[in-house]
Amino acid sequence: FLRPLRRPDLYRRFGKRIGGGLILYGPPGCGKTYIARALAGELGARFVSIGLSDVLDMWLGESERRLHELFEHARRAAPTLIFFDEIDALAQRRTHLKHSAGRTVVNQLLAELDGVTGENQSVFVLGATNHPWDVDPAVRRPGRFDCMLFVPPPVAVARERILSLHLAGRPTVTGFDLAAIAGPRYG
Repeated sequence: FLRPLRRPDLYRRFGKRIGGGLILYGPPGCGKTYIARALAGELGARFVSIGLSDVLDMWLGESERRLHELFEHARRAAPTLIFFDEIDALAQRRTHLKHSAGRTVVNQLLAELDGVTGENQSVFVLGATNHPWDVDPAVRRPGRFDCMLFVPPPVAVARERILSLHLAGRPTVTGFDLAAIAGPRYG
């Protein structure tokens, strides 16, 4: 995901665009949002977090307009990393949507990901979900969300380090055993 910015000459020689998307998936609380923020920092890009309330509206056509404006703003401020938290709720499988309003939002997202109404050069799109199988297959095709990456729960050593960072400078009981609290490895 980072290579296009680090080697733009190589990508241009192969006729590839710099941009694209990645879906981070895994159980809740595994750090998908933190990874997205860190990736924006590595890219030197603005981080724009988009939730359902930023897009969905009760008035017909308003959700599509909002989505278009969010992408237009990101294009003007490129390089930008757009982060869709709970992408499965915004880009549900259209076969599961009963009303056409939900389908038109997914269709608008597809158009924006393709850059039909504008150029997506240096606009990076990340989505996070706990349910990747609920995301419409058209959203996951190459050129849109190119890759999916599983984000597992942190292992015991990482959990211990996270606890240590959060407790730094705070009073704790003498003999406090972070390793015991962090517990054994998952699975």
